[in-house]
Amino acid sequence: MLRKGVFILFLAVQFQPISSERELIVDPLLEKPWIQDAREEESRSYFRFLSASKEVGKIKLDQDAFGRNFHIYPSMKIQYTIDNDYRREFPLLGDADLALSEMLALIRVNRTMDALFLGKGIGLCQRLYERVQKNFSPPWAKSANQVSNQLRSKYDDKPHEMTQATDPYGCYEGTREKLGNLYLESEVFRYQIQIPPNLRYEGLFRKEAGKYKKIDRTTMRLVRFVEFLAPIRNEGWDDMEEAMALQETGLISKVSRKILLSIGTTFDETPNLFTTKNYYKFWDKERALNSKIILERNFVRTEEGNDYISRFKVVDETGIISYSIMREYYYYKSPIGLFLSLSYPEQEKEIGESYWKVIRSDVQIKGYKK
Repeated sequence: MLRKGVFILFLAVQFQPISSERELIVDPLLEKPWIQDAREEESRSYFRFLSASKEVGKIKLDQDAFGRNFHIYPSMKIQYTIDNDYRREFPLLGDADLALSEMLALIRVNRTMDALFLGKGIGLCQRLYERVQKNFSPPWAKSANQVSNQLRSKYDDKPHEMTQATDPYGCYEGTREKLGNLYLESEVFRYQIQIPPNLRYEGLFRKEAGKYKKIDRTTMRLVRFVEFLAPIRNEGWDDMEEAMALQETGLISKVSRKILLSIGTTFDETPNLFTTKNYYKFWDKERALNSKIILERNFVRTEEGNDYISRFKVVDETGIISYSIMREYYYYKSPIGLFLSLSYPEQEKEIGESYWKVIRSDVQIKGYKK
């Protein structure tokens, strides 16, 4: 009977609430100096746990326009989870306040360059708002601007690294339900262009986006946007024959058909001899578009207004021949140069022309509208 009473007493002590006061009296002279602090922290942690557990059932899971998950707490705090499934995106005009929460989440996991890239885009969203509503300056815009300035100051001694990671930046028009065109802007090369939303920036998925290099005293930057298209199968197509043809070349699959937008920019430290009419020669050289390739590809370029249109042959991995179209625009006014190129399969001419119309509709460079 005595043993049973001792066991019950042991259980009562073992499962005593964490937050209750201790009955055990300890001589203050024998108690370690940190013990009282530890007890107080244990009590605070217990109440924090109770507070958090009450919120669990009320936390709402939502998705943004790009299918990324975030949580909304009862206090209306928004929390993005930055994990292996997270992917970068440009901010959306209708959700610019949401982008600020994403920016702060990136900073918490020490992805400061990604946060600065997003912060520049939020700043562009604010300026797009101001076109309709003058002096538009909501709390999310002010906070994003302050945080961006703090991040910039950390990389004052690494301008090249910062430029590669954060330039160009952009903001999508529209809402979560209907994504609009992307406004793309460069702080270094001072341009702004509209891009159809189906064309996706490779910098969102690759650490090193495009090319960035210095040639003599000219700084060059090339970035790309791409839309992958479904394959076209000829009548009588046989998947086994295609697989065997690919096996002979050592490949597993064919390169996807795509619409590709290239944006090339240059900045000259000293005056150059280029003009808008001969600037294309710089980019032909960069793309290795020489007389041999021109002959092999049946490459034909013709002038069309202020633009150029080209047609060239493409041979895929299985030997099938098709043709592609490329539209080009060149602008040069020292020290700034801009090159736009949109290439697409000839079968997608209607889509390609509609995309080019959007891209060329509002090209702005260094305060000039061209």
